Amino acid sequence: MSHSIPPSDDPPTRHPPDAAVCPPADLRREMACRICRRILNTYFDATGRLRHLHPAARTSYDHDPDPVPSAEVAGVARSCDFCSDRYPVFRLDSGPVQALALGEDDSSVHDFGTTWSACITCTLLAQASKSEALTQRAVTRMEWADPTIAAEAVRAIHAGVVGTLRPGRTLLTDVHWPHTPVTATALPKVRDRLTALLTGPDRMDLLKVRQRRDIAASLQGGRLFAVDDEFTDLACTAATDLPATVLDVEDLPAPHGLLLWANPVVGGVCAASWASTDQGIRIVSYRGVGGSAGVADGLAVQALREQVGWLIPVSHRLLVHGEAITCVDGALAVLAATWLLIAQRTGETVSVAADRSIRKAYERTRRPAPEVRLVRIRGRQATGSRETRRGEAREPQAQRRWISGYWRSQPHGPGRALRKDVYVIAYLRGPADAPIAASTTVRVLAGERRRPKLQ
Repeated sequence: MSHSIPPSDDPPTRHPPDAAVCPPADLRREMACRICRRILNTYFDATGRLRHLHPAARTSYDHDPDPVPSAEVAGVARSCDFCSDRYPVFRLDSGPVQALALGEDDSSVHDFGTTWSACITCTLLAQASKSEALTQRAVTRMEWADPTIAAEAVRAIHAGVVGTLRPGRTLLTDVHWPHTPVTATALPKVRDRLTALLTGPDRMDLLKVRQRRDIAASLQGGRLFAVDDEFTDLACTAATDLPATVLDVEDLPAPHGLLLWANPVVGGVCAASWASTDQGIRIVSYRGVGGSAGVADGLAVQALREQVGWLIPVSHRLLVHGEAITCVDGALAVLAATWLLIAQRTGETVSVAADRSIRKAYERTRRPAPEVRLVRIRGRQATGSRETRRGEAREPQAQRRWISGYWRSQPHGPGRALRKDVYVIAYLRGPADAPIAASTTVRVLAGERRRPKLQ
C-alpha cells in the first residue's frame, strides 16, 4: 500500500500505536489504479465510505483512481512511500499507523497499514531511526509549493513509522528497473554479491530459506556464461517458435550455472541460474537492479551494490523430469533456446578473464581464479555449389535466396534413433557474388560481423 498523502489545510493527527485498531480486510488489501498502475491510498471518508486516492506526486493526475487489487495489475508501478522515489528496494514493517485529517466541515481517517515500500536511501534512514531526515528528503524531492503544512503532516507519519519499526526488511521483486549493462569480466563479482544476497538476512517472499541456500550453493559451484547482444537476439527470435522441448542435464551447457544476457529478454529478465537436482532442473530468473538511470545519488548506488548487488530474483520454477518447455513460457523459453543454440554449432564459447581487481580479491581469499565464458554466434561457412547424391558438383546457383530460420528435429545417437531440436539460422543460400532473388519480404542485412562486445 502506498502511504504518501497530499498536503491538506490541516495536518493529520497520528493516533498512538496502542489506540490503533486492526484495519478491516478492505483496508489490508493492496489496491492499484488500473489506468496508471500506481499503488493507491485507501481511507474512509466522513460518511464511512471506503475511498481510494492517488499517492502524492510532483504533477497532478489526469484521471480519477480506478481501483483494482494490485495482484491483478501487470507491472505495478511502485514508489517509495517516504519520498516517492520510483524505485523502491525493500518493504519495511511497522506498527499500525493512522492519521486523522480535519477540515472545516468534515474529517477523514487515513489508515496507512503496517507495510512500507522504501528506496535504498529511505531504508537506511528509517533503520537508523532518522525520521527527521526522512521528512526533509520527502519535502525536498516532492518540491511542494508550501512545504510547511506538508512537512508537519509527513513528519508525524514518519515519526510513527520509525517509532514502531520492526526488525528486518523484505526484498521487493516486482519493481522494473532500467536495464544496467554488466560486462562479462564483472560477472564473478555479480555472482558473489548474488550469493551473499541469497544467504543473507533479508527476507524474500519468492524463495524459502532452504531454497535460497541450495541456489547459492549451486551458484558457487556453477559455470558463468555471458551471452553477447547478437546471440541474445538470436535466442529471442528462436524462442518465439520453440517447439515443445523436454530437456535433461545432457542438454545443458553445464549442470549448474549462471547466464547473463546482454539485453533484457521477455519480462525484463536479464539473467538466469539453474541447478540440476534429483527432482529436475531448478531455474531462477533475475532482473537487473540499480544504475545511474534509476539511482541518481552515487552513495545510494554504492549502498545498493553492497547490500543487494546487481541482480534480484523475480521467478522460480522446478522443471521436473519429462516436463516440456514451449514458446509460451516467456523468459524460460529464451533460456531453453539459448541452451540448445549453445549445444549445437550455432554458438561458440570463448573464455575471458575476470577484471584484475576481482582476480586479486580471489587470490587474497585463496579461491581459484574465476572463469567466464562469452557466448557468441559462430560464423557460417557458405559455399557456392552443392553436391548431388552421387557426389557430382551441381552448377553454382544463379541467385541467392533467403532461407528463414527454423527449428529442425534432427536424428542422432545410436542408429540415429534419437531426436533433438536444432535451430537453423536464417541465411542466404547461394554464391556470395550472386544477386539476391526478388522477394516480398524485407530484411535488414548486417554488414561484416563486428567484434562482439564483452557484455
